[in-house]
Amino acid sequence: MRVNGIDGCKVGWVIWHLGAHGPECHIVDQLEHAEQWLTGAHSLIDIPIGFSDQQTPDRLCDKAARQFLTIKRSASVFPVPCRDAVYAASYEQACEINAQQLGKRLSKQSWFILPKVKQVDALLNQQPDLMIRESHPEVVFAAINAAPLQHSKKTPQGVQERLALINTLDQSWSNRLITQLETTPKKHASSDDLIDAFVLMLIAQHWHQLRTLPAMPDSDPQGRVREIVYWHNKNQSQ
Repeated sequence: MRVNGIDGCKVGWVIWHLGAHGPECHIVDQLEHAEQWLTGAHSLIDIPIGFSDQQTPDRLCDKAARQFLTIKRSASVFPVPCRDAVYAASYEQACEINAQQLGKRLSKQSWFILPKVKQVDALLNQQPDLMIRESHPEVVFAAINAAPLQHSKKTPQGVQERLALINTLDQSWSNRLITQLETTPKKHASSDDLIDAFVLMLIAQHWHQLRTLPAMPDSDPQGRVREIVYWHNKNQSQ
C-alpha cells in the first residue's frame, strides 16, 4: 500500500510519501503538484474536509476531537467556517457571512488557513476518486500515547515527546525523519510540520483499521464526509 501524510507548511505542503523504497519527504507549493504521489495512494491530511453549516454550526468531528483531547490540547482544534465564508473575498466579508449563517465570526487564524482549505476542496472537486481523509496530529498522538500530550508541539519538549512516540511505532524509519528535521530549512517547513505529516503517514498504513471521530461521521450539504480519523493500537487501553 502506498500512503501519504500531509500537513501545511510555510511554503505550501509537506508530504511524507511511503512507497516501495521507504519514506520520502516532498515539499510542494500547491497540492495539485503532488498528483504523482496522491494518485492511487491512501492519504491523511491535516486540513478540514467538509464545512460547517446552519444545521451543524460546529462540526461534530471537531466537537468529538476537542473532547478526545480534553482541556490540555482541545485548543488545537479550530472552528471550521461555512462554505460561503471560506470562499469570501475578504476577511470582513467572511466574518459577516459566517456570523449570519453560524452565529459567530472567524478568527484570523482560521482565515489564514483558508487558502489551503480551498486547495483541498478544489482538488477533491477535480479528482473525486482520490483517497484523502482528514486527520489531526494531536488526536493521533493522543491515541498513540493513550492520553493527550503534555507539551506544545512548538516547544523542544514537545518535539522530543512526539519523536519518542513515533519511535515506538517504527524505529527503522525514525532516522529518516531526524535527517529531514536537520536538513529542511525552517523558512520552508517547521519541525512540527514535518513531524505531523510523518505520523500521519505512519498511521495511514493502518487505513482499514482507522477509527473516526465521531464514531458515525456525517456529511456537509455538498456531501463531503466530516470526520477526523486516527489509529487505535489494540494493545492500548484508550
